[in-house]
Amino acid sequence: MFYHYSSEGNLRDVYSNHRSLVNVYYGITQDPITRDIIFIMPYYNSDLTHYITKDFYNISWYHKKLYLQDIINGLAKIHDANIIHRDLHSGNILLNDYRAKICDLGTSKSATESTDYEEEIYGIIPYVAPEVLQGKKYTKASDIYSFGMIMWEIIVGRRPFWDRNHNTELIIEICDGLRPPIITNAPEDYIDLMKECWHSDPEKRPTAVEVLKKIEEIWRIDTIIGGYSKTKIIKSPKIGPVTTNNPDAIYKSRHLSVMIKSAASARISRSQPIALDLDRLDYRQRNFNDKRKFEDNQFGNSFDNGTSNKKIKPIEDENNVYATKEFEFDIDINSRQSKDDGYITREIDFDIL
Repeated sequence: MFYHYSSEGNLRDVYSNHRSLVNVYYGITQDPITRDIIFIMPYYNSDLTHYITKDFYNISWYHKKLYLQDIINGLAKIHDANIIHRDLHSGNILLNDYRAKICDLGTSKSATESTDYEEEIYGIIPYVAPEVLQGKKYTKASDIYSFGMIMWEIIVGRRPFWDRNHNTELIIEICDGLRPPIITNAPEDYIDLMKECWHSDPEKRPTAVEVLKKIEEIWRIDTIIGGYSKTKIIKSPKIGPVTTNNPDAIYKSRHLSVMIKSAASARISRSQPIALDLDRLDYRQRNFNDKRKFEDNQFGNSFDNGTSNKKIKPIEDENNVYATKEFEFDIDINSRQSKDDGYITREIDFDIL
């Protein structure tokens, strides 16, 4: 795998030309006993996940924007080479001397290699775009969704959905529009950009270049008004690192295809009864109305003809469910004109079977 990607032209160009934004590897070796593969790379002080957890309250707004600018700039270079990262999350962002670099491009592929539907999906559920969780292909917009989650993590100090089980139920809710709660711990334009990045429709997410320009604009405006020094972390129980995550919140990249198929089946089974009930209800109502019109006409004609009819009448119970019962009418019509009142009376005998 390492040889395949390191020899792939576009990805090799990313490593060669953008060393300040994308982590480089010096070599590869293997443990003779465990047979584990070992990559040789520069030393970094931390990754973004541990840095935020350890030092959240001491990270200035200035440095948060600096990290984000490095990340999105690196992602823009990757996308410019027509490469999709496919597993972007805070654990894959390395930090050193207040600069951030994107690493772990092992699952990356050329955008032209992706088929309409992915055979194997790999990642961390909260960072995976909803369309990918529905089995559709990775795109550059999928990486932008992941970046939106990193934006949220940086301003809140917690990993997205840290308090939830990372299971099929969470996948279903994300596909249905669930996102982390919006915390007003950043300028409004920052919040708006973050929400654009995690939009449910990938076509409505900005490109990496557009995100970079917007972050630079936010930085420029804040620098003019001195906002980066005035922006302070709001003291709130909803902000800041937590001691422990939910034990079933899994922040290690893993194969998700089986869970995604299970979630898709669950969504279908939940949606079908609702659709069927609505269709049946509409059919019942229309059918009942038609029957009522037919029966009323036939019932009136029986009086005029003086005949005995067998009817099937719809009966509505307390749950608005319509059943049918058969009635046999032996109708004896004795019509006589009232001398005093001027109206006709009809005597009707019912023998109900």
